[in-house]
Amino acid sequence: MISAPSHTGRPGITRVAGVVRENLQDPILRRVVAVALLGGGLAAAVAFALDGHASVLRGLGVPNAWLLPGLTVLSCLAELTVVRLRHGDAVEELTLYEAALVIDVLLLPPRDALVAAAVGLLVASAMQRRPVMKAVFNLGTYTAAAAVLIAIVHLVGGAPGVMTAGVLAGVVVGTLAFTGVNLCCLAQILGVITKTSPWRIVRSEARLSAYMAVGTVATGLTTAEIALHTPLLLPFMAMPALAVTFAYRAAAREADERARSACLLQLSHALAERGDVVRQFLLLVREAFGADLAVAVLENGDGALSVEAGDPSTVRQGVVPPYLAALGVVDAPVQLADELPEGLRRMIVVPVQSGGRRLGTAAFAIRERDRGWMTTGDVTLLASLASALAVAMLGAEHLERLVDETSKLQAVVEQSTEGIMVVDGDGSIRMWSRALAEITGVGAGEATGRSLAEVLDVPVEDERDLLMPVTAEQPRAVVELSVRRRDGEQRRLRLAHSAIFTAGTVGRDVVVISDLTREYRTERLKSDFIAMVSHELRTPLTPIIGYIDLLRSRGERMTPQKRLDALNLIGDRAGHLSRLVEDLLLASRFGDNPEEMALHVSVAEHDLHALVEQAARDLGSSRVVLDLPPGPVAARCDDGRTLQVLANLIGNGLKYSAEDTEVVVTMRLEAQRVHVDVRDSGRGIPADQLEKIFEKFHRVEDPMTMSTGGTGLGLFIARQLARAMDGDVTVESVFTRGSTATLTLTRATPETGA
Repeated sequence: MISAPSHTGRPGITRVAGVVRENLQDPILRRVVAVALLGGGLAAAVAFALDGHASVLRGLGVPNAWLLPGLTVLSCLAELTVVRLRHGDAVEELTLYEAALVIDVLLLPPRDALVAAAVGLLVASAMQRRPVMKAVFNLGTYTAAAAVLIAIVHLVGGAPGVMTAGVLAGVVVGTLAFTGVNLCCLAQILGVITKTSPWRIVRSEARLSAYMAVGTVATGLTTAEIALHTPLLLPFMAMPALAVTFAYRAAAREADERARSACLLQLSHALAERGDVVRQFLLLVREAFGADLAVAVLENGDGALSVEAGDPSTVRQGVVPPYLAALGVVDAPVQLADELPEGLRRMIVVPVQSGGRRLGTAAFAIRERDRGWMTTGDVTLLASLASALAVAMLGAEHLERLVDETSKLQAVVEQSTEGIMVVDGDGSIRMWSRALAEITGVGAGEATGRSLAEVLDVPVEDERDLLMPVTAEQPRAVVELSVRRRDGEQRRLRLAHSAIFTAGTVGRDVVVISDLTREYRTERLKSDFIAMVSHELRTPLTPIIGYIDLLRSRGERMTPQKRLDALNLIGDRAGHLSRLVEDLLLASRFGDNPEEMALHVSVAEHDLHALVEQAARDLGSSRVVLDLPPGPVAARCDDGRTLQVLANLIGNGLKYSAEDTEVVVTMRLEAQRVHVDVRDSGRGIPADQLEKIFEKFHRVEDPMTMSTGGTGLGLFIARQLARAMDGDVTVESVFTRGSTATLTLTRATPETGA
């Protein structure tokens, strides 16, 4: 028989009157009342319907006045034979009550059988000091199930007085019905306690209940027949009863092991994940071993963590219990039965330690004195689990340190201005830093998982083999190569490889990438500057030196006009040389900062119309065509610097356009600004060079093959001077069709005039 579950989490279950008063909506209380009413109603109905029926079997030869008390005692003893089966924090009690009930039904009239079953159950409950609520539930359940059993036996088999096929069929069917009613009532309570569907509990327990019913029928029928025909053999019936009891215990152990295995499986997952392992350990180990209390005291000084069966899902933190503090350091499992606080009967304490390092202590206790608990094997398993907890805690500490170090390394990688990548042995990219994404123009998401050759475009075929130059003999290598970004820009990179080889095969290659493009450009600029300066300085110096030598050797024989022409040419070339040197000094002195340039600019109100005309006259070229508005145009500027800017823009137009084309200078007026446009019909400027022409020493032409003169400083200085005067210089161009350079200045209005 399966008795009602006990649940230590509901203290009101031991005080039915208090529960009724305090909480009439308690779901367990409602079910207990419903089962009690069901049992009373069915018992009354069967007693009334079968009133006057005799016993099913007769011939025992014992007066009914003695038989009824004797079978009542037998029912009580059968109920006292208890095998407990846990369902989480609820406990089923397996007994021999059904076997005794079969004997009652066969040897007593229906009404007496009900009395013997009910009284025997009540006496056993009193002797076991069961809570009132539990006793009421058991009485209602068994009375209802016994009434169904009695009704089926008498309706199917009747009362022939001897064993017949009908009687046998009635007992078998009735016992199965008894088991079904008992299981359904029990599932209602277990469903509330364990928060599980009652139907699921019925399905999971149906097979065990059926096996128990078969054992009950066999034991009850055999005992009844032996009592009728061979009473001397009744003492030997203790052996089948013991066999059934041991079978119950085996079934209980099997169910308990299944539940424990499920808990330990969850625990293994929790320990593997290393997340909040101490709390998970307490919750799952307490449930696995059926402890009423679980406590963990850690060496880190955070106090004690505990979980109670009354609230099995909550782990509380508090001070270390005195009985554990007094225990001190334990190196092996210790069982305590004395000097425990009120309510605790037995406790097992195990050390939480691994690899010679002690992390704390775990303790598990029960509250019932007569309750069987851990075996020696269980204690050994518990000690192993505590060691596994220590390993998980140490692993969690190691993982935390590893994550911390990894985060630091990741921060270094992300903040590094050098590109960093990691390549696996198969050539697949596993890490791609943010700096590398900026250098190559390829994001980490796009690069990861692909080969290096797919990600980096190396235009020079001879350099493609340098992407993976490492070998087992030379695991470290530094190479330089050029790559082409998607926007067409080429960059020069240095790749420093540091590979790890295993059995001659590369396992991982860490590559640090430096962008050498700026250094290469600087080196190229140096070369270009030297070539340009050499060319530009040689151009005015050659005629100066030539005419000086001419004047020295033949000056006295030259006519005055020829000497004057020679001196004028020397002066002109010297002026050219002076302007070249001034531009170089100005560019090197003030850099790219217009504020520094502004210190050498004196802004006032000047007639821009006159300045444009003067700049055109100074150049002395008939190709310059002016298309200006009539009258003066007042602008805020430095007249000398403005002439310098205009001369540069108009001079560039003349220099970079054909000899038979015009350079048109126009002026556009706005409310606050005035624009001077210099338009030529020259070769134009490529779109990707429009901003670069304002950089120092930048030439669209190759300085080694250039067909026009210039230092590459004119536009740089022009823009800096214009911006120092609160203006600007811009260029628009269509390649092969010409360019338009624009000087923009602020108009001088009455409000802004000097």
